[in-house]
Amino acid sequence: MEGKNMKIAAVAVVAVIVIAAAAVVIGGGVTESEKKGLYKLDAEFVEVSMGQCSATPSVILTLETVYEAYYGDYTDKEYTIDDVKADEAFWNEFCAWTPLVTDNGDGTFDVVSQTKAKGSETVTIPKVASMVTLGTMYSETLYFLLCEQYGVEPYSDAGLSNDSVGEAMKKHIAGGMQYSYYEQNEGVYMTAYIDESEYMDLGVTSVQKVDPEVLTKVLADAKADNGDVIYMASGTRINDDKYYQANTNPAKSTGTYYAFFSPSTFGDVCSCIDAIGKLMGFDETVINGLIDDFQIRLYTVYKSVEENAESEKPKVYWESNTGKAVSSSMAKTIMEFLGFDTKLMDGAEHDMESLLSEKPSLLCFYTNDDRPMDEKMRTV
Repeated sequence: MEGKNMKIAAVAVVAVIVIAAAAVVIGGGVTESEKKGLYKLDAEFVEVSMGQCSATPSVILTLETVYEAYYGDYTDKEYTIDDVKADEAFWNEFCAWTPLVTDNGDGTFDVVSQTKAKGSETVTIPKVASMVTLGTMYSETLYFLLCEQYGVEPYSDAGLSNDSVGEAMKKHIAGGMQYSYYEQNEGVYMTAYIDESEYMDLGVTSVQKVDPEVLTKVLADAKADNGDVIYMASGTRINDDKYYQANTNPAKSTGTYYAFFSPSTFGDVCSCIDAIGKLMGFDETVINGLIDDFQIRLYTVYKSVEENAESEKPKVYWESNTGKAVSSSMAKTIMEFLGFDTKLMDGAEHDMESLLSEKPSLLCFYTNDDRPMDEKMRTV
């Protein structure tokens, strides 16, 4: 990429406004006493992409979006990877990672595959030609690696219209998760390059709903078309033997391969970039370039939050499309890294009165939350 501190463009322009100012515009020049609903908080407001709130390279986009919405400019944007490594406390807590793959020197790798049902197991896999995936982490990490390789910014206009990236995406992604999921959840890195008619659709979005017969056929067809194929999916939800067998037997019976990862930390993001990159045949310079870029930008946010730290942690209220507070561990990790008190991220419903009492300083919603603003802000 053109420099390690390059700002990766978000999938869409994120609306970042000051609630106090919004109240004046929406209310037509209301006074302080006339503000309604959550506008009374004078809190900051931010929207983030749901797909970029998990342990994938794109989580840095969410960190940067929220940081800029609440804190504004960065205190320093000129860090190097040597600066990051020199800060041992930061490195050990947020950047240190353990490889999931070991090169056997004979064209194969020993891969640590992780599921709740079986824990960690080692599977031997060669470099593969294509992947069948359940979960966006694998396909999106591949996309970021290709953008690194061809020098374009993920989710930028160039990153969504690059012929080399497109050709590689079509070559390396045979199919997997229900295509409509990408259409409905801002998976533009897929829909920009891969046509539904050329995609081998499993028809499901969860490993717990996999039809072994469908998976067997998709893997067999992908192998016939492309050669060596790997099936990759989230190991977190493969939590009993029934799901384990349904997701591994098709690979075993077709002579294809499987690997399941369960990333939950920023360090895990680096482990998965490394594993997916090596299995898909990327050069070490591309893999390390993407990891370095992620770590430098993570450090830039961290140091700027440190410089802007308040005497008392500001509270954040993050609401899902259902009207309940977000409570996932990764969402809390994101907000705690950004210096927020996450006590209101408890999965519960919070009415206007309770939120006005708690006084969160930041209100966060998803970009694909199509509820009217009046509903989100409790003015109706």
